[in-house]
Parts: sequence; C-alpha cells; structure tokens
Amino acid sequence: MPKTADDIIKRALTLIDEQVTEFETAASTEMSMEEMALDILPEVCRDLVKELPYELKRYLAKSGTLAEDTIPGGENQSSYVKKKAVFQAPDDFWELVSIRLTVWSRPVTDYIHIDSPEYRVQNNPFTRGGKQNPVVALSNVSTGSKARIECFSVHNDDAKTVDQFQYVAFDNVPDNSGKTWPDEVFDEVTKALAAQLHQIKSRLDEASLRNDETLEAIKQHE
Repeated sequence: MPKTADDIIKRALTLIDEQVTEFETAASTEMSMEEMALDILPEVCRDLVKELPYELKRYLAKSGTLAEDTIPGGENQSSYVKKKAVFQAPDDFWELVSIRLTVWSRPVTDYIHIDSPEYRVQNNPFTRGGKQNPVVALSNVSTGSKARIECFSVHNDDAKTVDQFQYVAFDNVPDNSGKTWPDEVFDEVTKALAAQLHQIKSRLDEASLRNDETLEAIKQHE
C-alpha cells in the first residue's frame, strides 16, 4: 500500500522509541516531534533519493522529454568522431534514474558531475565513452539556467535523439494530501527520517539536561 507522510512519520517515531498517539491527544513534546518530522520530511526524502540505488530509485521515477541544449564553452565538434550530446533537463528535475539515446547499446543509470576528475576524461573527444560504453554527466548550468545533461557520446552524424528518459521530480515528496511513496522504499525513508529525528531528540535532551543543571546550580546559591 502506498505510504503517506503520516505513515512514514509514525513508523520513524516508533524506530526511535517515541510513543505514537493521535494528534488530538498527543503531549506537547510529542506533538513537537511530529511537527518537526513533518517539517523535515521533504528534505530527508530529497537527500535520500540522491543515495538510493537504481533498483529502488526506479520506483519513484517518471518519464520525461529532453530539449537539446547548446554545447558549452564553444567546443567545436565537427572534426571529432565521438561527439557529446547536451540536453536541458525538465523544470522539475531532481535526480536522474535512467537515460538512453537511440544509438546507445544500453541505458545509463548512473552519472558523474562536471566538477569530478572523471569528467575530464569524458570531456576529451579522444578518451570519452562511446555508444557501447556511454557515460552521462550532470550540471546545474545551461542556457536556460536548468540542469544540463551531457551524454557521451554519439558518433559522426548520429542523430542526437533520446529513446528513454526517467527521473525523480523535485516535488515527489509524500504528504497527507495525495502524494505517496511506494512500499518498496518505505523502510529506507523511515530509517532516514528516524536518524534525523534521533539527532534532533538527542540535542533537545542535552539542552534540557543542561537547563536542569543550570537551575539546580542557581538554587544551590540562593
């Protein structure tokens, strides 16, 4: 069954041994934890999406289309056999799940960043990947200030067309108004949220202890 924000929060609170009750009867401290959980859930989900393997990430994927972007840096590709294809990602793009150009032998489900050492290899027309071993690089810079997807590579006059493109949208976050996450990622998101809540609870407990110690010290000097 698809999981709402409430489903995820209640399970996460259970994982950190917080008693779960209905909002109407919750104690003020527990209410605070539930409200904090709801507040941080979107960020937890988006961070988690970046870490999930393809086998789980694919359950959150949606299909999309890509618009071809200009080649950055004025690179002249006319004399190269291996040419890169560059596309603008959709406005709501958050994470790549898979992409395959029509001339590639297989889809790509992982990527590198343009500031990584691996990018230097791919940006070189003599060492970059080809149609049998394609590579994808992501950047948040393009002519339209959208995320840019660089594909290595197509050969000679190959068509720069996309056969398949799947991604996770920025607004794909479970809430209590209709947006849900599938069962397949329930354990992962509840553990991620519980870890964040545990850190928050530990800081609150430490602050409360220090406050009690301060009050006790004041009483001793009265």
